[in-house]
Amino acid sequence: MDENTTTPFEMRLSEVPSMPQPQLDLTYSTAIPSNGGTFTANQEVRIPFNVPSECFVDLKRAYLKFNFKNTSASSIYLDPSIGGASVIDNWRVVGGTGALFEEVIHYNNYSAMLRVNDNHAKVSSVNHEEDGAGTDSCLAQLVSDATGISNGTLVTTGATEVAAAGTRTITHRPNSALFNADRYMPLGYTQGVSYISITLCGNSTAAIAPNDAAPGVVSYETSNWELHLPILKPGPDFAAMFRSAMGSGVPIQIHSVGVQNTQQTITGGSSQSETLTFSTRKRSVKALLAGIRINSSVTRDVANSVSGFLNCAISRYNWAIGGVRIPAQQIECSATDTGELMANTQMALGYFNSDLRGCDCISGLYNAKPVSIFYRNATDDKLAKCSRCLFSLDLESYNAAYAGKNLAGQGLPLVLHAQTGDGAQNFGGVSTACLVDTFVIHDTMFILDGATGVISANS
Repeated sequence: MDENTTTPFEMRLSEVPSMPQPQLDLTYSTAIPSNGGTFTANQEVRIPFNVPSECFVDLKRAYLKFNFKNTSASSIYLDPSIGGASVIDNWRVVGGTGALFEEVIHYNNYSAMLRVNDNHAKVSSVNHEEDGAGTDSCLAQLVSDATGISNGTLVTTGATEVAAAGTRTITHRPNSALFNADRYMPLGYTQGVSYISITLCGNSTAAIAPNDAAPGVVSYETSNWELHLPILKPGPDFAAMFRSAMGSGVPIQIHSVGVQNTQQTITGGSSQSETLTFSTRKRSVKALLAGIRINSSVTRDVANSVSGFLNCAISRYNWAIGGVRIPAQQIECSATDTGELMANTQMALGYFNSDLRGCDCISGLYNAKPVSIFYRNATDDKLAKCSRCLFSLDLESYNAAYAGKNLAGQGLPLVLHAQTGDGAQNFGGVSTACLVDTFVIHDTMFILDGATGVISANS
């Protein structure tokens, strides 16, 4: 009989491994902006990468840190789902040759899509401490009508308050292809990354005012930006081996996941159906995410501008690629049938069979009854603007790199077909214009040319 099958692991003292010799020396580097110290709405924060020669960077452990200051005359509230990270409108990564590695338009909106549909019970406390987000991603009486206007006092359910002249320190892990690479990045062996460029959003989008009596009251500034990078210095044996691999002429490839955004407007009105068309040429499209917000709310002080995703009275939807409907039968998503909608969102985000599966769908009481914030019509109640509703589609054949839909070189149209419920007067349940942000989640490969030291991104 094999002793290893009968002896508890904890008692197999002979199997205790010897202490290995360290192969990597870990240090930390802090980068600060090269173009100033204090930044306000719509300005660019440019942070250079400074990686020592022959070093790797563990970008999955990197993070941003900055101070958010309320320069308004009264208290304001940070976005209850992503906190101070809501100030990041656009995100760009520029390589050492000046080439654009990555661009995420409406970065804050994308980050909110990821955050509001994860396992909120597990991550909300972490989010509160790091990003300054609330303990709940809803503001209870955010909107009193379908136009996005509230004339009453804002009732908060967990949003972080920042007093006038008050400051919060924000620590944020980037939702970025470069920072989600599945290997250490050998930036010290290459021309690497030159800098990241962060464009800040407008005042009204960055935070939420307590009432709508005085539009334009929200203002903010940021300072003390830092990019913290874990630097790994390999030992001489590994360094020599890696230099040899680079000199072999075989490109080094590192996989990650990126995102492409497109934004369109729907006008509302009497139509009971809507068709939104766009295209992409990505080689492996993993998923599609579409979120709808009232146009006027995006730039309104009182509104939850970043993470207020409405259902727009849509009762069923599907997507089409090159004229082929996926799925063939539309996904049901009426107010009384939200299970299929949530399941498809969880699958698209990769949460369906994960510990991150979940969503804090119920928030408090309205008229003495529990109310859902996953799917709310704009006129149902004052929680309308707190909806987490996304119209999503999973396109991976199986869970692996480059198992998504190949749309490279085809230019096939991607179409979202949405239908309102029977008898609905207005598409979207609103008579005003709405913004539809669609994010194409796709595989990305970073390719290192050993001969030139140039890194390129191929998606």
